[in-house]
Amino acid sequence: MSGMTSIYVGVSGLQSSQTGLNTTAHNISNMYTEGYTRQLSIKGDKVYITQGQTATSLNQVGLGVETISTSRYRSRLLDKAFRTENSRTEFYDAQYDAATEISTILGEINGESFDDTLSRLENAIQEVAKTPNDEAAQAELVMYAEQFIERAGQVYDGFYEYQCNLNQKILGMVDTVNSIGAEINKLNQLISGTESPGIENANDLRDTRDLLLDKLSGYVGITYVENENNYVTVNIEGVPFVTEAGVYEMATEMRDTEKESSFVTCYWPHVGGQEVFHLSDPIDTTEGTDKGSLKGYLYARGDFTAKYTDIPQIKDYNLTTAAGKAQYDADVKTYMENVDSCSVVKAEAMFDSLIHGIVTRINDVLCPNISGMPAGVTSFTDADGNTYPDGTVYTAANIEYLDANTSTGADGKLPPQELFSRKDADRYIEVTGDDGNTYYIVRKNNKMGYESLYTCRNLEINKKVLDDYSKLPFTAQGTRDEDFAKATNLANAWSGKFANLTPGSLTELNFNSYYDQFVYDIGNDGELYYNLTTNEASATKTIDEQRTQITGVSGDEELTNYMKFQQAYNASSRYINVVSEMLEHIITSLGH
Repeated sequence: MSGMTSIYVGVSGLQSSQTGLNTTAHNISNMYTEGYTRQLSIKGDKVYITQGQTATSLNQVGLGVETISTSRYRSRLLDKAFRTENSRTEFYDAQYDAATEISTILGEINGESFDDTLSRLENAIQEVAKTPNDEAAQAELVMYAEQFIERAGQVYDGFYEYQCNLNQKILGMVDTVNSIGAEINKLNQLISGTESPGIENANDLRDTRDLLLDKLSGYVGITYVENENNYVTVNIEGVPFVTEAGVYEMATEMRDTEKESSFVTCYWPHVGGQEVFHLSDPIDTTEGTDKGSLKGYLYARGDFTAKYTDIPQIKDYNLTTAAGKAQYDADVKTYMENVDSCSVVKAEAMFDSLIHGIVTRINDVLCPNISGMPAGVTSFTDADGNTYPDGTVYTAANIEYLDANTSTGADGKLPPQELFSRKDADRYIEVTGDDGNTYYIVRKNNKMGYESLYTCRNLEINKKVLDDYSKLPFTAQGTRDEDFAKATNLANAWSGKFANLTPGSLTELNFNSYYDQFVYDIGNDGELYYNLTTNEASATKTIDEQRTQITGVSGDEELTNYMKFQQAYNASSRYINVVSEMLEHIITSLGH
């Protein structure tokens, strides 16, 4: 070996050891840096010089050691598993968050439970049944009915406000997703520019990119692959999001005009406005439809604000006919796709169904109606000259009119007064039949001409009853006697069956059972999502711990490596000194 070759060997040792020291120091200084991956200097033989050959081998002289690369300790399989489980964890955590908030709004976790409001109203009804025309009992009924309406409105408004909060959260998440996409795209360019010429490995930039992929997986379900140009291309819900061409950002807009929704829909401008998420798709782990907090909150929020009419009730359909059964099946399918899978929407529909049931049951006892046209009557005319049925809103099949054989208020006047009223809509329209008699038909539209229903957001206590409790119809017509039969019917009405909780439930429930089952259903959903979140979080944590065992920096191990490279560096330094002294001795000797 020549002297200069010996110098090269020593210098290569110094350089290799110095690289090892730098890498180890870098590991130690980033021990607590989020997303950092432990790096390793990989050593290998440097170039060999061939000085001749024999019949069986080459006579080669090595030039020492070199650092082939500084690589990261990383498992792609564990990365993929972590991001999949992390995505599912965040999806179910969003659902659990919604179920918890619904229970909080109902007062089932803290504060006053809505069940207490129901109990007070029921007790007031039982009391008025004992002494129907007692002013104190009537005042108590009106007071607790007013509290019932107020509390019901607060609960329903609470659901709506939570939907609005989720809507804002979703907008923020979309911005975050787009921001992460922009950062990944920027890092793609930097990494490609650094590594493609073969200058060095952009390890720290790769760590940052991997951390962003971890975070992105929490918001949306992703698939990704790194191509030959060191670009990571990312798909969201199977649609390109980050490519070599750049970022195709997600956008939002209000689309659900049919339900008059003010909630945004996520869509892809670059794919003809295609929606990012399809909430009608069932949640299925095997199909991968349960990924990302963004989707989880979208499912929880739903696309619209629901009411009782969004729950198909078997009693409203004629299932003895093919057309009636087909309509029921179609409505149930719509319910399952648009209501049942959306926690807040389902809670709104169920709760509104309860309030509607209580209000209409009480009103129908106080002001009983008869369906269809009276015998011998073909049309009605009101004071403004309008005729009924009109063939559109009012038909001979859906028209209802007051059963005149009912009690009245203390004033003895017809029509009797309902307890609960719709805003801007009296219960009846006074009309004259073509038989010359006066009738009172049920009003379907409000003063502005729009359909008016007994829903949470459209209720108030009848102002005439508020002003004068004696207008409650507990006085037999033509007498001053109390109508105990009506009061008893009112008390019994509370325990009567009125609706199914969902289309999947074939049992009709009374008010108390309905509310109990409603709360149980919400709580059961919450427990289901809690268990799923817990299980997914445990799996995510386990995978992350396995990943950390590979990627994490061990202080003891790095200090050991530091000492090893330090000693190697010192050894190379002493080796160079010896070779230097040897060369100096040779040169000096030759000089003499």
